[in-house]
Amino acid sequence: MATEQWVAIVDDDEAFRKSLERVFRSAGFHVESFGGAESFLAGYIPKDEACIILDLRMPFVGGLELHERMKARGIDLPVIIYTGNADVPVTVRAMQAGTFAVLEKPLSNELLIEQVRLAIASTRGRRARRGQIAVARARLALLTERERETALHLVDGLSAREVADRLGISPRTVEAHRMNLFRKLEIKSGAELSRLFVLAELGDV
Repeated sequence: MATEQWVAIVDDDEAFRKSLERVFRSAGFHVESFGGAESFLAGYIPKDEACIILDLRMPFVGGLELHERMKARGIDLPVIIYTGNADVPVTVRAMQAGTFAVLEKPLSNELLIEQVRLAIASTRGRRARRGQIAVARARLALLTERERETALHLVDGLSAREVADRLGISPRTVEAHRMNLFRKLEIKSGAELSRLFVLAELGDV
């Protein structure tokens, strides 16, 4: 069964908002719409598969400021902003704020739908990567301090004897640590070990 995909439209122009609702419903999306930032922040419940579409220029709180407020509240969903004049400074500011796309009116329905689908797909990918990062960090947390030291040296490409010299232990002990940490991490190769450390060191995505 396909996952439900949602679009939330925030625009003070009711007629234009209604026209967008029809466009997205005809494309198979579930749609919510809001007449401004305050009603959106008060009534919106985040969905897993969703995209927020904002008018850049609205009374009191515009699209860029609303996006900042969303982030402050932990609403981490892709945002598309549209405007009648997508000049360079506005576009740069929007992209720096993490906006997925800035589109200029008049809007192409096909382009808008395509961008929303791409935005939702990008969120799905980020969510999967966050899960991988969490698993990597949880697994590495199982290692003892000496196992972690051994692992880091192995990731750097050192041989068992070189690791032994660095740590002041025997190569046999290094091999025992290697076997134990591979078992704990549920891996079978140095490449998998390197990948776990790379994932664990990634910041927010």
